[in-house]
Amino acid sequence: MVWIILISGTVVLLVAAITKRNNERCVSLDININGVQNNFFIAKKDVISILEKTNGGKLEKKPLHSINLSLMEAALQESKWIKNAELFFDNNNILVVKITEREPIARIFTASGSSFYMDSSLTRLPLSDKFSPRLPVFTDFPTDAIVLSKEDSNLIKDIKALSEFINDSPFWMAQIDQIDITHERTFDLIPKLGDQVIHFGTGENHLEKFNNLLCFYKQVLTKIGWTHYSSISVQFKGQVVAVRRGSNEIKMDSLRSVEIMKSIIADAQKRTNDTANIQLKQSDDDDNINTSKEIENAPDEDVKLNTNNVHDNRMHATENSAVEMKIPAKKSVLNSSSSSVKTPKSAAIKENTKKRVPKAVMPSKSDY
Repeated sequence: MVWIILISGTVVLLVAAITKRNNERCVSLDININGVQNNFFIAKKDVISILEKTNGGKLEKKPLHSINLSLMEAALQESKWIKNAELFFDNNNILVVKITEREPIARIFTASGSSFYMDSSLTRLPLSDKFSPRLPVFTDFPTDAIVLSKEDSNLIKDIKALSEFINDSPFWMAQIDQIDITHERTFDLIPKLGDQVIHFGTGENHLEKFNNLLCFYKQVLTKIGWTHYSSISVQFKGQVVAVRRGSNEIKMDSLRSVEIMKSIIADAQKRTNDTANIQLKQSDDDDNINTSKEIENAPDEDVKLNTNNVHDNRMHATENSAVEMKIPAKKSVLNSSSSSVKTPKSAAIKENTKKRVPKAVMPSKSDY
């Protein structure tokens, strides 16, 4: 009889607790969104709109038994920007909503002109009118199709590898303005500092390629100038091949610089409204090279170039010749952390660059 009384009492208490719980109502919503550096692609009002649409009205003061949490979780995860969603009621009958957003790693422009983001899981994300992250920019992706061919799948994996590396490096985020995809599904890097195209090849061995390029920056370009070469190629293992700019291109660049300076002086004189003279002192030394703060702050390299042969080739090379630099294979030491979209250069600048720079045509051995 004692056991029967205990069991009956327990059942009565459980039924009463469940009945009381079901009759309780939702007090309020507590929405937590875990975004990219607290920059959200989906707002709280958007989350509330999805929840109310799924549940058929406002959630506050609604009985708990009439709220389907699993159905609302599934509705939230249908959003492209939501990676994961969890819903539950706490002891105060507050509906807690925890959302984890997807984190884009690259912005990609297709050959047809459309644009989208891509995250680390290779998921295609739409553009957002709430926030534009600073990311590596890739242009001329060959297709708009959702289902990719084998070649395009390999290309998107290369884009992921390059994007993750550049995002983790403050120097390369500052230096690489955009990355063009060629018809051969290789990459041409357009630098912010330096008037040349960097033929990178595929994404294979990208750590070694970036390491070799940084060595070339520090040991050659900082000494002879950032506009001395029209193209740089790091697509071949253990070497950097640079093609000198022709004399006609150098002359055109000089004339263009003079015209820009004249327009700046004329505009300054127009704004002063006084008799002050604006003078620009011309240096007698034409070999002065402007260096970059990013280069000065770049990580130290243990890799050293064989610059003796390079110096000889550079001194005896004629215009439009190529300089080849042999680099011993070393482990990349480019390791830094920073997450931070770049906007692509204007069509006019890109077109001008492509006119002056020959597409990846490697010089013959006689030109080295």
